[in-house]
Parts: sequence; structure tokens; C-alpha cells
Amino acid sequence: MKIKLILSLMLALILTLSFVSCADRVTRDEAKDQVNSLLNAVEESDFDNAAKLLHPNREFDIEGLFTRAETEYSVDFQSGIEIKRYTGFSSALYESEVDGSEYELEMDITVSGRVLELTVDIVRNDSGFGIYEIDIDD
Repeated sequence: MKIKLILSLMLALILTLSFVSCADRVTRDEAKDQVNSLLNAVEESDFDNAAKLLHPNREFDIEGLFTRAETEYSVDFQSGIEIKRYTGFSSALYESEVDGSEYELEMDITVSGRVLELTVDIVRNDSGFGIYEIDIDD
């Protein structure tokens, strides 16, 4: 009898936790929308709006990041950015480093005829929702 009660309570707890964690999960569509909004803002040199897409806990010089990438890789983001293909993704319902859910998208982008690798992490936690990390490589 005790075993049934314990198993029932454990099942109820697991179900409750799964519903709670799914409610705050970053979805693939949300992640793709954030990336598309970011790339559109960068193409238009609208770094004020690009900065608004960042997670409230992550302040960094987004204009400087893309300016350095332009110099390092000899590209011009304002000439257009095309997502060539998504190469990977990962999703975590809870990541202790950010104290919330995280979604990472990896993709190949074409800029000025050159293919670059772009990785963007999107986070949702008690502090808010937004882009937490951006990495650009060749």
C-alpha cells in the first residue's frame, strides 16, 4: 500500500514539474524568430533594435561584435545575410548556468558571398527572454 502511495506521489510530482518547466521553455519557433529579427536588424544597421533582442542579464556591444566580424572576415553584413542552413540545435528545459531554459541554434549564413558559422543562444528565465550569446566563426 505504501509503495503505491509513494509511486503515485512521485508521478504527480514529475507531471507537475514537467508542466511547469514546459511553460517557460524556449521553443524552436521562438528561437528562429529571435535570430531572424537579429539578422534583419543587423542588415539594416539598426543596432538599437538588435540590442533590444538581448536578454536583460546580458549586456554587450552588439554593434562592436558585428563590426569586428566584418573586419575579421572581410564581409559587409549590410549587403545581406542569408541563412544557408541550420546545422544544429540544442534545447534545455533548465540550464543551471542561466537559471532557466535555453535554446541554441547553429547555422551557416552567407554574407558577401562568404559562408560563416553563426551560433545564437536564447534564454528564458525569471529575468526575461532574449539572446544570451552570439558567436561568429568562419
